[in-house]
Amino acid sequence: MDVVVTPTGSTGTEWRLQDRLGRPLGQIRITPWGNAFTILPERGSRLDGVPVLHPTLDAALSAIEQRLGGTCEFVGGSEH
Repeated sequence: MDVVVTPTGSTGTEWRLQDRLGRPLGQIRITPWGNAFTILPERGSRLDGVPVLHPTLDAALSAIEQRLGGTCEFVGGSEH
C-alpha cells in the first residue's frame, strides 16, 4: 500500500499519513526533544504495530514502507 505524506502546520515538525484513497493512517512527529521522529498510527490502521521511534524522517518512512509493502510520496510541501 502506498502512503501519501503531507506536511501539517507551519513548523515542519508533523506529517499526516494517508493511503491513496484518503483514509487516515496516522502521523509522524518530531519528538519534543527534537532528535527523533515518532510514528503515531491511527487506531485500527495497518500501521498498528510499526516501530514507533526513529532517528530520522527517512528511517520512519522506511519502516512504514516495509510494514505496508509500498512507497511513501510527499505532497503539498518539501520533504523536510
